[in-house]
Formats: sequence, C-alpha cells, structure tokens
Amino acid sequence: MATLRDIRRRIQSVNNIQQITKAMYMVSAAKLRRAQQDVESARPYAETLEELIGNLLLRASLSGGDGEVHPLLQEREVKRAEVLLFTSDRGLCGVFNTNLIKTAQDFIAENSKSIPEISLSVVGKKALDYFRRRKQAMSNTYLDWERNLSFELASQVADELIERYRNADLDAVYLVYSFFQSPLVQKPTTVRLLPFPKKEPTLELVPVDYIYEPSPEILLNELLPRQVRMQVFRALLETRASEHAARMNSMDQATNNCVDMIDHLTLKMNRARQESITKELLEIIVGAEALKE
Repeated sequence: MATLRDIRRRIQSVNNIQQITKAMYMVSAAKLRRAQQDVESARPYAETLEELIGNLLLRASLSGGDGEVHPLLQEREVKRAEVLLFTSDRGLCGVFNTNLIKTAQDFIAENSKSIPEISLSVVGKKALDYFRRRKQAMSNTYLDWERNLSFELASQVADELIERYRNADLDAVYLVYSFFQSPLVQKPTTVRLLPFPKKEPTLELVPVDYIYEPSPEILLNELLPRQVRMQVFRALLETRASEHAARMNSMDQATNNCVDMIDHLTLKMNRARQESITKELLEIIVGAEALKE
C-alpha cells in the first residue's frame, strides 16, 4: 500500500505535468491563431486561381480548338502513381499523425489492384519514422518543413513532381493532408494533384467572353504550374494549422486528466491520513487501557 509520502510525491509529479501541458496548450493556441490566419489568407487566392484556370479551360472547350493539350492536363492510363503524405515533425498531438498515415495506407490498399505501382513520398518526421520502422521504401522525404515553411519549399516539392510527371515517370500524383475545418475538427483529405483535375461545366456556369492578354495558351503555361505549387503550399499550411489545433486539444485533454488524477490522489491521500490517525488513536487508547490494568 502506498504511503502518504508516496502519494504526495505522485500529486506533486502530476501537478508538474499539468503545468507543462497547460503551457503547451497556450503555446499551441498562439501558434494556431497565426497558422489559421495564413490558411484563411491562402484559400481565396488558391480558389480564385483555380476558378480562373477553369474559365480558361472552359473557353478552350467551347471554342472547339484542336490545340495541343498542356502536359499537366494529359490523362493517361495510370500505371505509376505517387502519394505525397503530409504529417508533422513532432508528436504530442493525439491521433493526428495516425489518422493521416492510415488514410494514406487505405488509399494505397484500395488502389493497389487498379494501379500496378504506387510509390510514397512523405513530408514530416513522424511519417518517415513510421514507414522506416516497417522497412517501406519512400521516393522522397522532406523534414523540418515547419521551420522552413515557405512558398519556395512548396515550389521545390511541386517542381520535382511536375518534372517526373512531364517525363512520364508518373501517371498520377495524389496529396494526403489534413484539411483544417475548425480548431476542433481536422479532416484527413486525399486529392488528385496531377493531372490537373478538369471540372465539368454545370448549368449554373455561364461563360463570359473575357479578352485575355496574352493568349489563353500562354496563360495556362504559366498558371497551371503555379496552381500545382499553390496546392502543395496550401496542403502545408492546412496541415500545420491542423497540427497546432490537434496539439492544443490534446494538451487541453491532458490538463483535464491531470486535474482528475490530482483529485483522485488527494482523496486517496486523505483516506490514508485518516486511517493513519485512526490507527494512532487506537494505539493510544489500547496503551491507556493497558496502563489502567
């Protein structure tokens, strides 16, 4: 049975952990605010750029032009595909990384029959450690991305994928990242990066006769690679914001668990102290009765 000294030491230890988790919660909350602002600033640009490219492609389809299809729009039989998985470099964020890794594994398992060869590239140390322990080959690895997060880093990753796709080393590229929905909800998401997904025109979409300068073909040559880079950059921003939100929630839960554990240990300590006092009183009474006899 634990002594009073042991229980007090456990209470002090849990109290120290509670202070650490509370501090980590505050740090993650501060980082989340900045990361959320970056995500909300990047989304309108990415969505507008995607809409502009959609208008250019729709204009080309309506005009019935027989021009050469842009390399990033060419769809071919998918024999070799690449999955680019985004995870964090650090832990203590609950099941955040586990869910992302599971999403990538499920995607590979579901498409392994239709796609003969599926390679894997990872962004983040957690995914690297996971697959390295299982001796799974990886095409590329990108570490310490949170410290060096920038559009230049996203461009480097995207340009490597674009080059491999242009050279027909890959027939499709997919991104697996965490979509930041709210501080409480982060959703693992899988999207096709290459070939660039062409949206079918809907009845609500009314084509407008824009005058483009330079020509739509020149614009597509410039905008399509930029949109691919922007998609990778957005995936980095979304994953970073999701990571901070997941860590904030995890540390908040850990702090609450510390409070519950301290309450339980305090109750246990009070009971042990009460038993100790009762035992001492009984010994005093027994001793007094023995002296009377």
